[in-house]
Amino acid sequence: MIRLFSARFASRLRFLAVAIFGAYAAINLLLAALTPFTAGWSTFGVTALAVPPMVLAMVYGVIPIAFRFGTPR
Repeated sequence: MIRLFSARFASRLRFLAVAIFGAYAAINLLLAALTPFTAGWSTFGVTALAVPPMVLAMVYGVIPIAFRFGTPR
């Protein structure tokens, strides 16, 4: 029982770590790419432009990779 719990806990921690670092990298790369085009825009405008590609990056990139590394071994 404890072994199953520790394996499940470790896999969830791996998933969490990969998801956090992947989301951090994705949003920073996206904002860096948008900076030349959004100079002088308000925060709301930049956010409105950044959210759709960020959702796509999370759904089709970061989360599948996190699932690959977060499965129990």
